Amino acid sequence: MTQTSDRQLVVQLIQDALTEQPHLTGIDQLTEDTSLIEFGMDSLDLIVVLSRFEERWGVPYDEEEVDPLVFDTVGKLVDTLLARARAAGREPQ
Repeated sequence: MTQTSDRQLVVQLIQDALTEQPHLTGIDQLTEDTSLIEFGMDSLDLIVVLSRFEERWGVPYDEEEVDPLVFDTVGKLVDTLLARARAAGREPQ
């Protein structure tokens, strides 16, 4: 996969995970520039995303990562998830 399609795949994973969160709206409008805080994501939403990522790629998340302020934007969250997958020897699929 190309880097762009890897990123799109992770954005889709984030969107899919967040559809389970009824308090968030406009999920289909998320872009890599979207601020997690302005979008309304909280630590529980982030746990849902990180758990879904862990289920899909078998890469556990760190408890320190459950603060939306750590990532700032969807793009920074994507960067972190891709880096963790690759460090664990897993490619997005």
